Amino acid sequence: MAISEKLLYVKQRSGWSAEELSRRSGVPLGTLNKLLTGQTRQPSAAALYRLCQVLDISMDYLLDDRVPVQAPKEALAEEGGVRYLSQREAELLDGFAGLTEHSQQVLEAVLGLLLYQSPKVFFDGPSRKLLCFQSVARGRRGSFGEGFYVRPIQTLLDPVTREADFTVLLTSRALYPAFGPGTILGVSRVQPEHNQLGLFLVNREAFIRKLRRSRNKTKLVAVNLDYKDISLGERDELKCLGTVLGAVRDYRWL
Repeated sequence: MAISEKLLYVKQRSGWSAEELSRRSGVPLGTLNKLLTGQTRQPSAAALYRLCQVLDISMDYLLDDRVPVQAPKEALAEEGGVRYLSQREAELLDGFAGLTEHSQQVLEAVLGLLLYQSPKVFFDGPSRKLLCFQSVARGRRGSFGEGFYVRPIQTLLDPVTREADFTVLLTSRALYPAFGPGTILGVSRVQPEHNQLGLFLVNREAFIRKLRRSRNKTKLVAVNLDYKDISLGERDELKCLGTVLGAVRDYRWL
């Protein structure tokens, strides 16, 4: 695979023009253009080294024909030596490294469940596995965003579980009488519309509420009238984790 093809790919990914790349690397523009267009059959090691330094790629990536063009990142595995990563894989790896230990454990559980997916039958019909998030810590008003642990369930397929991406164990009475404490709710990662139930993080605290937006106000409203509305100001951080689809009825813990 031509060196020029890989250099052109990483240059385009960087967003730099040929002139900017030449300036940053110290490789003359004429030499660089010949490299990018494949006119240079035997590029100098010094020019390639400078380009690798500024583009954050390895010489192996450029010179090894077995490495795909879209795998400019590399990771040294504990076993199996160097593995080359796509841009998307590298971004996910960087994101994982930035998580807290608890969040990494949650993500590992999610990945393990996805890798273990297989069609099974229990009770009297087809089923699927889903992760259930359970609150173990309370914040000032809602569940603390980091205070969750996960446990898989196996549930019969129905309109809720077929579309759910994960489930949540309800621990408060905020949705009573529609759903009481102890109910497992199916959640889709689709963003909720106005007046739909959703799972939200407000300043790192988790709530299951109805989303209501007006021209100048956004608030989260509980089904249970004993619970006060949560009005959001400009400094509040709101993140929607998904839309509540309904209760999961037939399940067992795994």
